[in-house]
Amino acid sequence: MVKRRRRTGRTQQYENPTYLDLIARVAHHARVTREALDLSQEEAADRCGMDTRVYQRVEAAEGNVTFTTLARLCNGLRIDGARLLRPVRRSRKRP
Repeated sequence: MVKRRRRTGRTQQYENPTYLDLIARVAHHARVTREALDLSQEEAADRCGMDTRVYQRVEAAEGNVTFTTLARLCNGLRIDGARLLRPVRRSRKRP
């Protein structure tokens, strides 16, 4: 896989904990919603009007998610934008 180059000077932006947390939230909720709808990634991508690889990158928390992509996810998966950005509940593992 070819890794895209980021613009010089933006490396810190993409390593920022807040940015990483938001990307992880979108990835998690997109995956959970897709699975609840019993869709493959290909089917979800088609419903969202995006290439399958773009959808896979969203679920893998790779790359920058634009507002256009967020809107497509909301429309295709029939999910509210606020729900996509909701904090992820971490389950506690019992000893």
